[in-house]
Amino acid sequence: MKRKILATAMALVGNVAAFNALAQTAPKQFSLIEATVPQIQEAFQSRLLSAEQLINMYLARVAAYDDGGPKLNSYMYVNPQAAATAKAMDDARFVPGTPIGPLYGVPILLKDIIDTDDMPTTGGAVALRDSIPLDDAFITKKLRDAGAIIIGKATLTEFANFISNGFVSGYSGLGGYGYNPYDTRPSTNPADGRPLLNPSGSSSGSGIAAAANMVALTIGTETSGSILSPANANGIVGIKPTVGLVSRDGIIPITADQDTAGPMTRTVTDAAIVLGVIAGYDPTDPATLECLEPGNCFNDYTPFLKADGLAGARIAVPPFPNNRADIMNAAIAKMEELGATVVRIPAVTFQNTPGVLNYGQKRDVNLYFDSLPDSFPIQSLADLIAYNAANTDLNTIKYGQTTFIASNNLDISPGSADTLTYQTNYVNGITRSRTAINNALNGPDGEEGTADDFDAIFYSGSGSAGTWARAGYPSIVIPYGSVISNGVPIPAGVSFAGRRFGEPRLIELSYALEQATKGRFLPPSAPALPTDVVLRGDIDGDGKVNSKDVTAASRRLNQSATGPYDKADIDGDGKITALDTRLITNLCTKPRCAL
Repeated sequence: MKRKILATAMALVGNVAAFNALAQTAPKQFSLIEATVPQIQEAFQSRLLSAEQLINMYLARVAAYDDGGPKLNSYMYVNPQAAATAKAMDDARFVPGTPIGPLYGVPILLKDIIDTDDMPTTGGAVALRDSIPLDDAFITKKLRDAGAIIIGKATLTEFANFISNGFVSGYSGLGGYGYNPYDTRPSTNPADGRPLLNPSGSSSGSGIAAAANMVALTIGTETSGSILSPANANGIVGIKPTVGLVSRDGIIPITADQDTAGPMTRTVTDAAIVLGVIAGYDPTDPATLECLEPGNCFNDYTPFLKADGLAGARIAVPPFPNNRADIMNAAIAKMEELGATVVRIPAVTFQNTPGVLNYGQKRDVNLYFDSLPDSFPIQSLADLIAYNAANTDLNTIKYGQTTFIASNNLDISPGSADTLTYQTNYVNGITRSRTAINNALNGPDGEEGTADDFDAIFYSGSGSAGTWARAGYPSIVIPYGSVISNGVPIPAGVSFAGRRFGEPRLIELSYALEQATKGRFLPPSAPALPTDVVLRGDIDGDGKVNSKDVTAASRRLNQSATGPYDKADIDGDGKITALDTRLITNLCTKPRCAL
């Protein structure tokens, strides 16, 4: 309603009283640090901030903290067309008939495992540094349709950390090491360049960039912990969705049996907005057929952002590590204070089944390579292994490729012994993990749908990510304060895990706890820059509104505005008038602001 009133009043040319009344509610300042999607959209709509300006503000932080300063190394690739795309969207925003999606003009960073038709998709592998897919991944298309600007691709643990035993989280042959922004010191044992504080993976760059406020939003992917763990390690929110909620099309896989993409953001609100954009049926991905069943998938998860979401909830808590007892006990007490019933339960475990990921890797990586142009030199997992072995001078296999080789040695032909073993283990893994989870969620009586059911199971950090990953069930991790590691405070998160397609309830629970505790804190390595703040009326961009800005507007009296985001056109009527100079005077940051 506020935005509708704002747009109407701005259209009343010369109506000084109307605009002056309205100016009291329009935001006079925008701060990039910790900015949420709703705050960004309000700044866009009120003409305080343009999408082009926002892109350049984030890129200034990338230059300061990713390329310079602590060299966090979260970006694999910056989209050279991002600012131009933003400018075109700015020009179109107020044109009647322009579709304005929920992410219109908002920059998002994709893990470099998600296809874009205008940028390389490498998985962090040197062999794929020139690989530009034929088209966007399905979720990339959905993000663009919602108005998001793909600002670039994020570094990651190479090929989703399924190359060899002993691989280092956050490292790739193409991108090097990513550093956790809460402690950027390198390790001295071993002194091979790895960070002292693990940024975790495989969606490490997505976690680093969001934590350090180098982008509005990020997307990660998970097979087993690769969203939840780096979100926890970097002090942000991560949603690992139900397998089948989000299309796997155009994403370099470990295995389609467990892979899913999901939001990695600074708030539950932003994560819910992104999830609503990327969720839904994709005709090319059979797992998403379940999205056609009512109540499974939503195109808007924001109605589940309920501050009272824990009232009346039943939460189960398995045993947790002693070194996180203070965090967990405080969170349990807070949930009880907010109206939840919390019950301690035994650990939720199941007997793991081996070989599923290896079999799926050979099958699904080969399928991914089939989607690349026929002219691309790497057409199979075997080709990738051979390239790595032949180009060790390019740092292709610093930590080996034993897992690649083990996967490639499997016989995935129909009816083979390896295929039969895989089929048995896959069914056993799904059945056992889902049975263990359902038994826990069904409460003491073991029956689903009765009064003693639990809404979620609550964990320290990323919790029992492997169990939920094998089952294909959802989890959400949120930041919840800090612990001391190597003499510095580092993030400590908590997570809710629930039933298949249980994202709405998990969002209610996590949002309620987030809002009551505000457990996220800023990383010290990436403080605010002077360019991180925009003031209405600051025409020359010096961070102040003063007589220089009034003079600049006065010199342009009766001229047409250069566009909808002309800083001198305060009232948005398309021209520079005496009203604009008067409004700038009113916004002046000094006691007197003479004309």
